[in-house]
Amino acid sequence: MNFKQKVFSIVLFLSYIFLLVVIFVYNNPLEKDFQELASTLQDKKIATLVDDKGHFIVTNEEQFEAWIDLDFMKRRNKYYQYKFLLNQRFNDDELKDKKFLKWGTYETYAQAYLDLGVLNKFSRIYPINVRIYNDIFSLPQVIGKLDKTIYGIEPFLYENKLLEKSETIKLSLDLKMQQIAYEEVLDAVKKEGAEGGIAIIMETNTGKIKASASIYPWNIGYMGYIEPGSTLKPILMSIAIDQNVVNLNDKFYSGLEYIPTTNQNFVITESQGYGFGEIGLKETLVYSSNIVISKIMTKILQEYSNLWLYEQLLNFGFGNKTGIEFKGEINGVFPHPSEWYAITPYQISLGQGIGVTPIQLIAAFNVIPNKGKYVKPSFLNDSIPKDRLVISEPTAQIVKDWLGYTVLKGTAKKAYKEGLRIGGKTGTAQKAQSGVGYIEGNYYSLFVGFYPVVNPKYTALVIIDNPKDEFYGGEVAAPVVTNIFYRYFKPSESNYSENSKLYFKNIMPNLVGYTPKEAFNILLNLGVNENAIIITGNGDKVVSQSVEPYSYLDGFKIIHLHTLN
Repeated sequence: MNFKQKVFSIVLFLSYIFLLVVIFVYNNPLEKDFQELASTLQDKKIATLVDDKGHFIVTNEEQFEAWIDLDFMKRRNKYYQYKFLLNQRFNDDELKDKKFLKWGTYETYAQAYLDLGVLNKFSRIYPINVRIYNDIFSLPQVIGKLDKTIYGIEPFLYENKLLEKSETIKLSLDLKMQQIAYEEVLDAVKKEGAEGGIAIIMETNTGKIKASASIYPWNIGYMGYIEPGSTLKPILMSIAIDQNVVNLNDKFYSGLEYIPTTNQNFVITESQGYGFGEIGLKETLVYSSNIVISKIMTKILQEYSNLWLYEQLLNFGFGNKTGIEFKGEINGVFPHPSEWYAITPYQISLGQGIGVTPIQLIAAFNVIPNKGKYVKPSFLNDSIPKDRLVISEPTAQIVKDWLGYTVLKGTAKKAYKEGLRIGGKTGTAQKAQSGVGYIEGNYYSLFVGFYPVVNPKYTALVIIDNPKDEFYGGEVAAPVVTNIFYRYFKPSESNYSENSKLYFKNIMPNLVGYTPKEAFNILLNLGVNENAIIITGNGDKVVSQSVEPYSYLDGFKIIHLHTLN
């Protein structure tokens, strides 16, 4: 045989072998079956979710799934030979009429291979990506789980194809603040014997949610609604001032009762059971006067229609979803004026007759510390704030300043803590049940506030559901907000503690010897604008300060602290 014949024979032989391989691969029933199965397995390589500092919330982990082709096993008359092995894990009903059987999920390929044993000849092992969730501090209530919950951030991002656009999505949540908010709400729920509770904290200027803790089987913050109670009063007051329905020097008389309509059964009284006498607008909010806010509502109705009032409240975001990145958010309940009764506007003045979601409430209230602008809340750290002017900045500034006194002299005095100034509004809303009405002795305790009072950075909402003893918002909910901010901003060192020195408003403390972080927080808690604080040097202790200790802070635009090792 010459050389050309040998080459031809070798090529012919190799071609034959190649043809056999092709025929085997593409006509092998097992291979074809598993190609069909593989096409149904979804690729879960989607974005990891982290908090604003990059801490893990949801990530991907590669695992392995072992699948057995029962149909192929039966066609080879091997099913009954290996049925005793199958029955060790599955009963006959589970095996009945199945083409493929998932044998298990494993961390490594080797674990899957060993577990299959002799069943390997009828099986395939596939690499899959599994979503791993951080389940601490009630994160599952807000994050949700892909393919497992119908609510949450992750299902929203998936449906809107945002999980596929990047490897990592940074959420606005701050896990440190999330932890503190969860622990403080949980502690209050246990202490008060309550049915549940929530806390939502957002950046005042951007609307970005920093914490969302829920002590419930489900997340009422976005998927449920409550009546806002007296937390609605600052919003109504802002509308009345901004539209010149009242002026800043107006006085109103708070007596034993007020009957605003011809309906003699609708009588408005103060929650304390006695009137406050003649009071101004500031005291109306500080003491939470039901009678005066109802008299202001009378003045509104003398100048404007129910439809006008309805549209004003719609402008604050009530009655519609906020559009936050949370699947399952609801609209709340805000009937059209065509369905109102004569007493409905007065019910609204007391925070009744309107069902708001907690995220709606905090976003609406945030207009006041945010210089009159409504900003759309968001869970995305890189989102661009979307705001619109709702009331004028001077009106917002006035009402904000008044709300700073509710903690000093008003209904939220239990929220006062030396060196930490918060402002806000308390609320106590009686719980209602569909078809029954208001339930005697059942309340939501609310507080919506901001910190610090000067140049607010955060707006916060806390709701405690049906506390057993004390039920006023100032007694139950307001201290929770204070505790959250105190713990979050409290330095880790022991120098600045609750039992150490007292610091007084407008008086410069002696900060020499403190760490930069301690000194910064002390000044911030005293109401000093952070932009007015300059810290120089690379040391870990303050060695000098530009304003002498015990001097009045008024008049100093800049406070310079210098550090050295």
